[in-house]
Amino acid sequence: MPNPALGHGHAATYEPPAHTWLESPMALRYSTESTLLPTNAPDLLDWAAAHIENRGFYDGREGGLFGRNGTTTRYLVPSMAGAFNVAAGEGRRSTGRTYDYPALYSAERLALDVLSDHLAGGAMPHDPHWEDENHRRFMLMDWGRRDGRTRDDAAAAFHHAARLAERAQDAIVRPGRPPSPRHPITASGLLEWAATHLEDVTLRPGGLTHDPEGFADTAPCTLLHAVDRALRIAKPIPADGPPHFRAFHRAQECALQELSSRLAGEDITAEPDQPAYELDRRRRDTILTWGNQPGRTEGEAVRALRAAAVAVTDDSGEADETGAEPQPGERVPSTLF
Repeated sequence: MPNPALGHGHAATYEPPAHTWLESPMALRYSTESTLLPTNAPDLLDWAAAHIENRGFYDGREGGLFGRNGTTTRYLVPSMAGAFNVAAGEGRRSTGRTYDYPALYSAERLALDVLSDHLAGGAMPHDPHWEDENHRRFMLMDWGRRDGRTRDDAAAAFHHAARLAERAQDAIVRPGRPPSPRHPITASGLLEWAATHLEDVTLRPGGLTHDPEGFADTAPCTLLHAVDRALRIAKPIPADGPPHFRAFHRAQECALQELSSRLAGEDITAEPDQPAYELDRRRRDTILTWGNQPGRTEGEAVRALRAAAVAVTDDSGEADETGAEPQPGERVPSTLF
């Protein structure tokens, strides 16, 4: 079902914004047969544009990420999300290659952030019903389904997002920006990272996740967006394995519960027969509403995050599962917290 909150920036006729940036050539040569995967966001987005230019564009109105003719993913006519996924590696990975998975998934995360913000008109609108990454992927499909979208529109959107991603990369590594704190993957670590992020970028209440003049990782943002940034950066990659995902999901649950309950002044726990997604929506809505109250200051938001970080009980089992010594030849998972 289309989300009415996503009406912003969805005109039927797409005209990419004019710019004077220098066009950077894609480092990877496009080929549907290629098993080389992009390790930076601009290349991923340019590859997706080339894929649509080569294979055509499916608007997604009949469901699914690809047109219905064919069986091999990389040869199917892609939607916006389909082209994005193939560019990121779906249907193209080879068992004969060794991939830098942390770099691949870092590029995918930044590319998704920049592309979805661009398609939304500058910054994604908040919707507590959606977890941040799923909301952004929905934006790609919803934009493509609008009347009048063409292959040229879709390719132009990807190319423009690629140039934005170049600027976003520069903003992330700007001189003087504090490095991301490193913690164990715990609820307190997530909340402390969100507090540090908010101190760095400053608070910007409102219906948009962040200032549309900037980028998702570096622009002034809402309290909920700061929490979502912590969750996005802490989320393990598939190569990290089940123990890290279990630790992450426990930390996510505890962090959202502690912060939302503290802000609401009462425990926000599941009611009888309440689905998990509805409980998550209540918690996210509480955090968004509290942070957007008139007169809310950055200092108040940071203090609330740090108070929740001190009060939350971290699961002692997380360190046992993710801190085990690796076996000979086993990849050591990356620890962002």
